[in-house]
Amino acid sequence: MSKQLTILFWGFVYGEVIGYISSALSGVSFSALTSGLTAMIVGFVAINALDFFVKDPKTTK
Repeated sequence: MSKQLTILFWGFVYGEVIGYISSALSGVSFSALTSGLTAMIVGFVAINALDFFVKDPKTTK
């Protein structure tokens, strides 16, 4: 559970940074909530999908 919360937290932080930089470079308005939530969802799905496909050899039978 703590792994999932850590992923969500850092996904939000990195989403804010990347969203701010990309909005400044492209000249569009910055939406903090949209960029943070989008990065949280993408990070959550990516990590869970990666865990599904990559298993620890010791635990698989």
